[in-house]
Amino acid sequence: MQATILAHEKPAEAASAEIHRFTFRLDDEYSGTLTDSISLRTARVIVASLGDGNAFIQMLREIVAAEPRHYDALVGHTYMDQHRH
Repeated sequence: MQATILAHEKPAEAASAEIHRFTFRLDDEYSGTLTDSISLRTARVIVASLGDGNAFIQMLREIVAAEPRHYDALVGHTYMDQHRH
């Protein structure tokens, strides 16, 4: 699997810091391509609940670890599965 961050959308209100949204694409040889988005809040919950894993989890870990001023710089980053079958 390969995960790529396609876009970052800032929340309309500064008080909504957890609502930053990241659009991403997952490319998987078995399932095809999926484009979706995730909020910072949801990414934090997933990272806190799951251990190290695939490209999707790697992407979420980098989003969660990033400083807000660097969110736009994440656009274009690609993550690859470390475990190939």
